[in-house]
Amino acid sequence: MHATSVAIPTGSAHTVIVTEGLSSAAPADRHWQALAQARAARAPGARIILLQSAAPQSHAAISGMPGLSRTLQKEWIDATIAAWSLTTPDATIRVLHILSALGATLGDAVLTSDGQARQTHVAASLTPPATRAASGPALWLVTGGGRGVTATCAIELARRTGGTFLLAGRSALSPWPHGIDRATDLRILRAALAQNAVASGQKVKPADIDRTARAALAGQEIEHTLAALAATGATAHYVQLDLSDTATLATAIAAIQSQHGAITGLVHGAGVLADRLAMEKTEAEVRKVFGPKVNGILALLGAINVSQLTHVGLFSSASALFGNTGQADYAMANESLNQLARQLHAQLPHAQVKSFNWGPWDGGMVDAGLAAHFAQQGIALINQADGARIFTDQLLDGDRTLVELLVGDEWSGE
Repeated sequence: MHATSVAIPTGSAHTVIVTEGLSSAAPADRHWQALAQARAARAPGARIILLQSAAPQSHAAISGMPGLSRTLQKEWIDATIAAWSLTTPDATIRVLHILSALGATLGDAVLTSDGQARQTHVAASLTPPATRAASGPALWLVTGGGRGVTATCAIELARRTGGTFLLAGRSALSPWPHGIDRATDLRILRAALAQNAVASGQKVKPADIDRTARAALAGQEIEHTLAALAATGATAHYVQLDLSDTATLATAIAAIQSQHGAITGLVHGAGVLADRLAMEKTEAEVRKVFGPKVNGILALLGAINVSQLTHVGLFSSASALFGNTGQADYAMANESLNQLARQLHAQLPHAQVKSFNWGPWDGGMVDAGLAAHFAQQGIALINQADGARIFTDQLLDGDRTLVELLVGDEWSGE
C-alpha cells in the first residue's frame, strides 16, 4: 500500500481514512470536520473509513461516526462508507487492526483488542418488566420536558414515582396575550393577533406577530404540562436554561440544587433538526443540532454530581442505528448519546442508564408532512401513550445491563 497524510482529501484516492473522530477537538468541531473531509473524499467507487475510539477517555470525547457512516451509505450509493471503532489506545496495534480490516473489506464494526471485529445487530424484542418500582428519584431534571413527547414521558414518570420535576427549556414562560381567546392553532392565533393590532392602531411586523404567537403557544403547552404533572401528585417547576450557554449553566444548576436538593434523575430530551443532504449541509446546521443534543448534556454532566444519579434516560434516535437521508448531523449527535450512555453505565454500575433510540413519534418533531413520508415507507408512528409507558417501564424497571434500546419499527431496510 502507498499511504499519504493530508489535511483535506483531494478526491483522487481510492481509499481515504478519516481520523478526525480520534482528535481532541470539541464534538461539533470534530464531527463537522469529519463530514467535510468525507465530502472532499467522495468520488465514484471511493472507499471512506471513519475512525473513532470505542472507549473514549472522557465524556467530551464521545463520537458518533457510525451515525455519519450509516447516513452516507444511504445518500452516497456510489461510494463505500464504514465507521471503525478502535478499542485499544496503542497506536501501533491500531494500525495493525486497520490494515487487517482494510484487507477484509469490513463494514461498520468495533475492532477489538484481540484483533476481532464486532458488528451491531438488533436483538430480540423485549417484554415489559414483570415488576414495577414503587418510587424513583426525588428530584428529576428533564431537558426539553416542557413540551412534546418528552413532556408526555415526564408525566408518566411522575405518575409512577412522584417527587419533584424540573422542566428545563431555553424559552421564557410567556403569558397568553391579553384580550386574545385561547387557541392551539398557530394560524388562528396569528390572525387574532393581527386583527387585535389593527383594531388598536398598532403597526406590527408579521415576523413579530409570528414570534409572539409561537411564544404564547409554547408557554401554553408548558403550563398544560405543569398542570398535568401537578395532577399526578408530583411537584413541578419550569426553569429557563440555555443548555448551549456553558458559561452560565453551572451557576444556574448550582442555584437549582441549592433550592431543591441534589439532582438524582436526569432525562435528556432536548433536540432540534436541521435536515439537509450531507453534500449541502452547513457548519452552522451541524452546530445547531449538536448544541442542545450533545453540548447540552455534556455541560449538565459537568455541572452536577454525576455519582448521585440513580436514573439517566437519554432521547436518542433510530437514525443513529440505521442512518437517515438528510440527517447526517442528527444521526451523529444521537449516536454520540449512545456512546455516552455506555460510558455512564460503566461509571455508574448501580444506576439505571438507558439510551432510547426512538423511531418516529405520533407528534413532537413529526408534522403532517413527515407522518405521510413515514406512512409511504410503511413505518408506523409510536403512539404517545405507548411510548411513554415503554420509556417509564424500561427506565425504572428494565434490565440494567441493557443500555441501548430501539423503540418502534425496525426501519433499517428503508
